[in-house]
Amino acid sequence: MPSVTVVGAGVAGLTIGFQLARQGYAVTIVEKNEVVGGLGRSWHYGGFHFDVGPHRFHTENPRVAEFIRHILEDEALEIPRKSGVRMFGKFHDWPLRPSILLSMPIRLMFRGARDLIFRESLPGESFEADVVNKYGRTLYEIFFKPYTEKFLFYSPPALHRDWARAGVNRAIIDKRASADNLWTLLKNTLLPKPVETTFLYPPTGVGRFSERAAERIERMGGRIVLGRGVTALERGQRRITAVHIADERIACDNIVWTAPLTVINRYLDIAGVDLEYLSTVFYNLELSKPVKLDYQWTYYGGDEIFSRVSAPTVFAATMAPPGKSGLCIEFTCREGDERWQNAERYTGAMINDLVRTGTIDSPSDVEAVHIERVPFTYPIYKLNYLGEIQKNLRALARYGNLLLAGRCGRFWYNNMDHSIGQGLTMADKILRGEVLSEIDTADREFWATEEDGGVPSREEEIAEPLEETQAT
Repeated sequence: MPSVTVVGAGVAGLTIGFQLARQGYAVTIVEKNEVVGGLGRSWHYGGFHFDVGPHRFHTENPRVAEFIRHILEDEALEIPRKSGVRMFGKFHDWPLRPSILLSMPIRLMFRGARDLIFRESLPGESFEADVVNKYGRTLYEIFFKPYTEKFLFYSPPALHRDWARAGVNRAIIDKRASADNLWTLLKNTLLPKPVETTFLYPPTGVGRFSERAAERIERMGGRIVLGRGVTALERGQRRITAVHIADERIACDNIVWTAPLTVINRYLDIAGVDLEYLSTVFYNLELSKPVKLDYQWTYYGGDEIFSRVSAPTVFAATMAPPGKSGLCIEFTCREGDERWQNAERYTGAMINDLVRTGTIDSPSDVEAVHIERVPFTYPIYKLNYLGEIQKNLRALARYGNLLLAGRCGRFWYNNMDHSIGQGLTMADKILRGEVLSEIDTADREFWATEEDGGVPSREEEIAEPLEETQAT
């Protein structure tokens, strides 16, 4: 059987590696971090566990759901969704409920009513046009605009509408509570339907999925190399022939790249592509008492220094020792900028804003702070991104044995479930003998259909039951 080298041990790379190892491929997975999971990994500090921001497994694709359960087995807890937003100086459930109206200043209520009657119709494909046309100028100015500028450091007119499709429209999981325009948002606020969506979650964080997948790949004869990133790529005229990591050369028949596009561009001397990723500094706080807010994650749209806070013990009580809890604060940045370099300087401001907003009672509630820097957490969808990514893909298509996958490799702002679905589909196509550089999963159609992992093809529906081949 041929060999495949997977760069990046996130959920997409592990899913592809798992499926190919099952069929006897010689699989080598290279990961620069000391642990598997990529953006879906977990940090562990004694009895405290934190994910890289809020993560949980939810899908409407039966094949993806079966794969997740197959990997997690008895470590799959079923949990409800509990998320919130801080607006007008108070916390509110998301999806919005009638209580939000009581918090709005009278002048904003009148402005919102005006938006319903006199609908704007901005031309163009910007994030601003998409949000204003759907939700009105008032909500755009009081929440979407300041939140986006704080989170991305870009003004909404400079961003593509796909940022709304990827982030805003997918923020509501249950289709019964959709809010694709101001009228439906108002209707579901005044007459909310119960949202009873449940998710799967492991007791010690989502990284457990990747840990278990990696263990099984190794049992099937695969090799996983941790703590050694790619240092160079060897190439012929139409193929990548080897991957270099530290002092080792790994010859490869095929290569699956799930690391950032901008990194492979550097190794293959592809210049002139304007693609950019956001990075994030995570402040993982150990608290001496149970968390105050019953939200798994909360968006902060005001003048707080941070944009989102997640509470691991609201996902699962086992994420912290009994009687204690944790908070994960997200502080976006660019890798290497002042925030990235001097993250420790912001710890006091983080804690002060948590107290000021009522998220915690006192600075003394914080027993320990762990600062984790994670690069390439989000692709940034500037107005020109579609043309730039197509230019990039055409430049990389010359290498017939190269397949791009995952959130970073496809420059695709997705969920873990989408990456798993993509990985399963890509593995099917590899096993059918398709040329890797020609494999396309129509990634962004998932946003339009709102199907986690995409709609199963006929081949996927009749796929054989999951079996694993033990290494001999």
